[in-house]
Amino acid sequence: MIRPPSPRSAALRLALGFLAGLGIKYWMLFYKGVFDMDAYYSWGKEALDSGLAASYHGIYFPIQYQFFELCVWITARLGSGFVPVFKLSNLLFDTGSFVLLLFLLERQRSNPAYALLYWLHPWFLSVFSLGYIDFQFTFFVLLSVACLSVDTTYNYLLSGIPLGLAFLMKPQAQILMIAGFLYGVFHYARTRSVRPLGLMVFPLILFLGYEIYFTASLFPGLGYRAANVLPFHYLNITNVMPSLTAQMLNIWYPVAYFLKQPGHPIYDVSDQIRVLPYLSAKYIAAAIVLGLVGFHAYRVERKTGAAPSHKFIDIFGLATMTVPLVMTSAHENHFFLGSVFLVIFVARGFPLSFRLAAHVLLFIQFLNIYGLYGEQPPWIAHFLRRTYSEELAVAYSVIDVLLFAVILKSLLANAMRPGRVCD
Repeated sequence: MIRPPSPRSAALRLALGFLAGLGIKYWMLFYKGVFDMDAYYSWGKEALDSGLAASYHGIYFPIQYQFFELCVWITARLGSGFVPVFKLSNLLFDTGSFVLLLFLLERQRSNPAYALLYWLHPWFLSVFSLGYIDFQFTFFVLLSVACLSVDTTYNYLLSGIPLGLAFLMKPQAQILMIAGFLYGVFHYARTRSVRPLGLMVFPLILFLGYEIYFTASLFPGLGYRAANVLPFHYLNITNVMPSLTAQMLNIWYPVAYFLKQPGHPIYDVSDQIRVLPYLSAKYIAAAIVLGLVGFHAYRVERKTGAAPSHKFIDIFGLATMTVPLVMTSAHENHFFLGSVFLVIFVARGFPLSFRLAAHVLLFIQFLNIYGLYGEQPPWIAHFLRRTYSEELAVAYSVIDVLLFAVILKSLLANAMRPGRVCD
C-alpha cells in the first residue's frame, strides 16, 4: 500500500519546486523576448513623456499603459536596460498568481502541488521567457475570483475591484465582464437578487473615471470627439488586426492556411470573409462564443451548494478558453488566462479523458509558441524553430480543436448536472 506523503514532505516538495521555478525565471530575466517588448517600452516612454491621453494608441487599455510607464520610470532611475525591469514586473505578478492558485486549490480541496503545473510547465515558462505581459492582468482576475468566498453584496463589490483593474488592462478581460453580467442577469431572473451585479460596479466606475480623464485631456484639441476616444478603442479592438487567426492554433488556422496566398503569412487572411450570406467569419465566431458562454453561465448559475468562487472559476475558465480557440483575430498568447484556469480544472475530479486532453493541449501550445519565437535554452529553441512550419501548425490546430472539444464537453456536462459544481 502506497502511503500519501506527509504534510511536511508535501510542503518541502512544494517549496523546492517553487525555488526551482524561481531560479529558472531569474535566469530568464536577462534575455529579450518577443518584439512586443519594444512596443511596451515605447508606449511606456511616450506616456511618461507626453501623458497617457496624448500618447494613447489603444490595443491595450489605460492601466496597462501606466504599468509600462512605471517600468520605464524605474528603468531610467536605475540606469539599466529595460528588459530585466519589465520582466521583473512580470515575475512579481507571476509569483502572486502562484500564491493565489495555492489558495484557490486549497479552497476547492485539491492538492496544492497542482500549482507547480502552472509554475514549472514549459508552456507557462515559455510565455514568461518571451516577455508577454499576460501575467499582470491574470493576477487580478485570479484575485477577483479569490474574493468571492461567500454570496454577499460586499464580496461581489470587493471582487469587482481587481476585475475592474483587469478590464482596464487587456482586451481578454472583456469576455469576463460579459460572462459576469450574464450570470448576474440570470441570477436576478431566477431569484430577483441583484447581488452578483455588484461585480460590475467598480469596473464601470473605473472606466467612467478614465473616460472623464481622456475627455478632459483631449477636449482642447478634439472637442466633443474626445469623449469617443476610449469607448472607440474598446469597441474596435477586434478590428485592430482583422485576421482569421494571428497565429493562434484554433478552428480558423486550417481555414486560413488553405485560403492564404502562397508565400504570405497566416495572418494575412481577413476575418471578413463570408461564411454565410451577409455573415462574415468574425460574426459567426462571435455568435458561437457568446452562445456557449451565455448557456454555460445560465447552467452554472442554477447550481446549488457551491461557493461563488467555484462558479466563477467555471464561468471564467470556459469563457477564456473558448475565445482564443473559437474567435477570430486570436494571437498565440491569448490562451494564457484560459490555460491558468485549466490548471485549476485539472486539479478537480474531472474524467481522465479531460485531464489527458488538458495536458496535451498545454504541451502543444508550448511547441507552437517556441516554434515561433523560442530563444532559450538554445538547443531546444533551435530544434523547435528549425522544424516548425505552417503545415505543422495546421496539424497542431486540428489536434487542439479536438482536445478542446473533449474539455468543453466535460465542462458543459458538469454544468448541466444537478447539484454542486465539480470540485
